[in-house]
Amino acid sequence: MSTDSLEARPKRRRADTVERLLDAALETFADLGFAAASVEDICRRGGFTRGAFYSSFRTKDELFAALFARETGRELGQVEQQLAGLEHEPDPVAASVERCLSVFRADRSWVLARTEFALHAARHPEAARALREHEDALLARVTAIIDDTLGRTGLRLTLPAGQLARILLALHDGLALRDAVRTPDGPDADLERIALLRLLRAVTD
Repeated sequence: MSTDSLEARPKRRRADTVERLLDAALETFADLGFAAASVEDICRRGGFTRGAFYSSFRTKDELFAALFARETGRELGQVEQQLAGLEHEPDPVAASVERCLSVFRADRSWVLARTEFALHAARHPEAARALREHEDALLARVTAIIDDTLGRTGLRLTLPAGQLARILLALHDGLALRDAVRTPDGPDADLERIALLRLLRAVTD
């Protein structure tokens, strides 16, 4: 076995540990709430010791930052995949909505975990600053996706791309939180499709 392979093993083990900690944190924050969940609760759910936690993260807030980056990164990566080739569609606006709806069907655990951290941040200035930084990075990436899509499809916006990104994120977050306490086949099950399509029709030409 090569030296490189031997050196790579600890890195893979650490990466695996971090992923499992993030999985455990997601479930724990969703079940117990961010403030109520302890490091011990997270470790117990993931089958880790406190030492394993503190070898990867200093605080729960730092753990949440990694969770935020992972979950939003996955979602936006899926959005980018869904929007590939959109320029070949006869109706890019309608196609973009249909293609991305499966991604927009937010995971309930992540919705709850993110909402719990937002409540924590509302009471703790340092957490609030960190959350704003996370959300600014998310906004920048969504704006870049919009700009790229516009460039490929030839569509034009009647408002700045950054402003549309803010509206899309606010719409998605609001509906995702609303859906967390409603049945998926309720009377408003198609509300996000309708809202997105009407919004994009109104701001593109």
